[in-house]
Amino acid sequence: MDKQQAKEQFNYALEHEKPEFEHFFLAKFLGLNFLYENEQCIITFSSKRFMFNPQGTLHGGVITFVLDVSMGHLCKKHLGTAITVEMKTQFLRPVSEGDVQCVSTFVKKGSKLAFLKSNLYNEQGKLAATATSTWLKTE
Repeated sequence: MDKQQAKEQFNYALEHEKPEFEHFFLAKFLGLNFLYENEQCIITFSSKRFMFNPQGTLHGGVITFVLDVSMGHLCKKHLGTAITVEMKTQFLRPVSEGDVQCVSTFVKKGSKLAFLKSNLYNEQGKLAATATSTWLKTE
């Protein structure tokens, strides 16, 4: 692990975080970039060694976090504030160092509940993980 890189990313997050969507500490620490188009939330970031598990690939907790964030931000953008009721994640292949993309979309929007899916693609653009979830609108 590059300890200096991890320290620099941590310090950057401390200096630039705000208690709001897209700018909260963990999003800044992981270097998440957000784009919204066609009722999708697209998150891109660079997978770095300080995010890895002991086996040398992106930790499943980081993957699940990014999948969840992509769906939560999509809800916020189009429905208002919502909370995760349940989420299922499937890991399909490992993610190494490099650029990663996560794309979330709505499956169904109801009056109180929304159903979403999110796909995370590895540095070669191959599907590495997928998640489905249910969200409860709180606004």
